[in-house]
Amino acid sequence: MSKKTTGKISKFGTKGYGFIVGDDGEEYFVHQKNISNKERMQVGTRVIFNTQTSEKGLVATEVDLLKSLGAKSLSDGVIKALFAVLFITQAVIIYQVFLSK
Repeated sequence: MSKKTTGKISKFGTKGYGFIVGDDGEEYFVHQKNISNKERMQVGTRVIFNTQTSEKGLVATEVDLLKSLGAKSLSDGVIKALFAVLFITQAVIIYQVFLSK
């Protein structure tokens, strides 16, 4: 049986696993395969997750980012568009400074 709880990422390595400290004070093991949307977890990120007990201890499953009220994240398309604008602006400046003499 699992229950929904919240917590904060305390450790998350490059190998795809780490630990969450729940608001209940317990430490839960988390693996990349248990993260919804395959988002990259960072230390300090607030999350909501289901808990399970395994033979090795407490495990976090169905981990989702806990969205802050009023906070919006940028989509991949918006980020790519911003980089394109930055690239074009830099190209225009380089042309004007170095090539238009």
